[in-house]
Amino acid sequence: MKGFAMFCGHCGQKNADDAQFCGACGSPLHQSAEVQGNSAKPTDRATTPMPAPVLPPRPESAASTSSTPGAGTTPTTTIPAPASASPAVPTPDTPNTAAVHRSKAVIAAIVATALVVVAGITAGLTYHAELWGGKTLPDIAAETPKTSKQSGNAKAAVTADSVVVKLRASGITAIKKPEFSGAAKGAFLGYGNAKAGQRVSTTTQITVRESAGPGVPANIEHAKASTALTTLKTMGVPVHTKQIAVGSSSKLAGGTVVATYPLAGQAVTDATTGIYIGIAEKTDGKTPAVPYDAVGTDINSVKDTLAKAGVRVTVKPHFSSKKNVGKLVTSIPAPGTVLSSGENVTLYYGVGADKVQDATVGQSNLPYFYASELNDAVIGTYCKSTVNDATKDCITLAQDDNGSVYRVTAKDIGTSSEGHTDHLLAMCFPFADGNAGDIGTCSYGGSQMPAGEGGMAKRLIAKKWGAFDFGELGGSPSCGTATSFYFDEGCNASKQVVQDSRDMSGATFDMHDFYVFFASRANLDAIEKSGYFDDSALAAAKKGSKPDMSRPFILARDASQYDTTSVPYSKAPVPSGQTLVQDPFVPGVGEFSASVKFKPAPTDANAYYLVESGQPDWQSLPDCDANGKVSEAAAQEQGFWRQVKGKYIFSAGAGAWSTIMTVNADGSFSADYHDSDLGVTGDGYPNGSRAIASGTGKFTYTKRNNDGSFSITCDTKAFHQDGTIGDVTIKDGVRIETVDGIYGLTPCGTFTVYPAGYATSALSDDVKGWMYGVVGGSLPATLTGPLIVNDSGMFAFVYDQN
Repeated sequence: MKGFAMFCGHCGQKNADDAQFCGACGSPLHQSAEVQGNSAKPTDRATTPMPAPVLPPRPESAASTSSTPGAGTTPTTTIPAPASASPAVPTPDTPNTAAVHRSKAVIAAIVATALVVVAGITAGLTYHAELWGGKTLPDIAAETPKTSKQSGNAKAAVTADSVVVKLRASGITAIKKPEFSGAAKGAFLGYGNAKAGQRVSTTTQITVRESAGPGVPANIEHAKASTALTTLKTMGVPVHTKQIAVGSSSKLAGGTVVATYPLAGQAVTDATTGIYIGIAEKTDGKTPAVPYDAVGTDINSVKDTLAKAGVRVTVKPHFSSKKNVGKLVTSIPAPGTVLSSGENVTLYYGVGADKVQDATVGQSNLPYFYASELNDAVIGTYCKSTVNDATKDCITLAQDDNGSVYRVTAKDIGTSSEGHTDHLLAMCFPFADGNAGDIGTCSYGGSQMPAGEGGMAKRLIAKKWGAFDFGELGGSPSCGTATSFYFDEGCNASKQVVQDSRDMSGATFDMHDFYVFFASRANLDAIEKSGYFDDSALAAAKKGSKPDMSRPFILARDASQYDTTSVPYSKAPVPSGQTLVQDPFVPGVGEFSASVKFKPAPTDANAYYLVESGQPDWQSLPDCDANGKVSEAAAQEQGFWRQVKGKYIFSAGAGAWSTIMTVNADGSFSADYHDSDLGVTGDGYPNGSRAIASGTGKFTYTKRNNDGSFSITCDTKAFHQDGTIGDVTIKDGVRIETVDGIYGLTPCGTFTVYPAGYATSALSDDVKGWMYGVVGGSLPATLTGPLIVNDSGMFAFVYDQN
């Protein structure tokens, strides 16, 4: 109907008078001028102002009524029509209730939206403030940019400890995890299970990687050598690759890592020596060798194979785990070495508790057993179940040129006995039972010695329990810095004196390093019940796990567990039936009740187990590439040094002087010269004087000569004399002076090596003259071992057959 404005009953929108649908919401529009019985004229409606549909009514208008003259009463609230019907058109004087409701909904939506926005902003701000939703791992490198410029040690300025402290302060749980690297020990290497800048939950434990310094990763064995080298070369120490022979039918793949030094999982203890990596190379089945993987196989099979190849074989016992009894456990040259026909090799087979006497003192037809020195049955490396520091958690026993066994320390140089006299080990202690000087001090058992008699009768080795003890410095009383006495010496005010009546008022018995060796399957129960161990130590041991008795192990005495480690000679106990005092620090059983008991008692945690990995002789192995291959020239040179290595003696045969030289399989050598004169005495050195000189160096192979001899050269840059020339010390009553030059070896220039089998008649008279001093009597027609001659002076070093 023209001129009649249409208002939508659904949303209140004004529409054209001829519109059929609302332009705002699309609802159908009603065209009748009569709305719910209202008879007002159109002109009246057209001229009457309509209320704005979007404005909410005032509170009072909701309750008011509207009257039109001549019309009936109209309801204050219009009931909306059903959705299927046309909506009513509101009157000019009546507010649109539906529009009011719509307006409220819009306002509520606006308010709700505002609240959501505010909540979102608040959440965002608090999230970024890390009040919830975890924490961000700091980028340590970004905070310390200067350290990133350091070469080879980029993060050494930041420690893992400092990073852990920082993370924990920010609410992040953190734990350190050490790993070997070329960075300084303790340096921060990064995160292990997350990345810098990553958001992490506060309940997640973050791993902080800490440098343990250079070392050999635990998972490196059997890895491809080329891959392993990539890792090892980041350690910042020298890395040496050595070829290790494995059987032709070995399951070990060629070019893989089969051995390392240090052992896998252990840290480097000498940055100069660095790391050795043994790479497998299968033998051709014809060349004689002691295959690395022959360890743990039948000893007789290995022996027969080598003997058929012309190798001279000696077989000896060596303590081993239960599983390796009767099998090959090690060899000299070590397992993994290629041999030559005619070469000597010693194979060691495993033994347990039932063969302790055979392995240590041997079977003897004498009326008693004599147990004095340790032998090669115990040499090797022994480590605790968990190795954190190899210098503390491992013990290595080695044998020197004189056959004596010593504990290897960082100060030991070469294999000469001069370099480690304070670490030589023995089973016999002269003052152990108070009969010092008696011929039976180191004896026990046998067919003619009554039970219980002899200096070793109350020691562990005599009990046949599968164990024995040993220690350093022989158990003699001390006098100041001296640790041994001659029969006519005394000690007054910590100073040695020579007199008819021995004055020992200044002497003491001091606690020295002491050990117990347990063979596999030793009778631990009997030893614990014998009174050998301290009661409190036994009680403490019961709280821990028992040691693995299927493996041989060493137990070291812990001096820190004792209140007293030194006793005056005058207060030392005198055993029943004896007249001389007893060293109280040598434990035993039975009448040794006066002795200090051993601490600690054995547990799995304090036991040093024998490492049966068949460690190679690294110096004797040839250098190789990453695939285990050796050049022909290198192989020939290595074969030469393997024939030459050994102990050599230079001496005139008269007097008390000699030079002992030990040549290793890589051409390196150590030498010791000494000249003793018991007649040169003085105040403080009643036992004479001695001149000494020692040093180390390296020979290089030069050529093979036409007469069958070989030329070698002393590397002057590598040659070094130990100590300070002119230095004087007094030890055990002897004045010792370091002199200039190692007699026979210096000047260290060119040398000639005459191989075994060389005709002695072809040697010069000067050379033969020096040989008489060592060989004595007539010379053999041909050399029985190599002969090394210093071309300057024709000084001859004779191979020691012993």
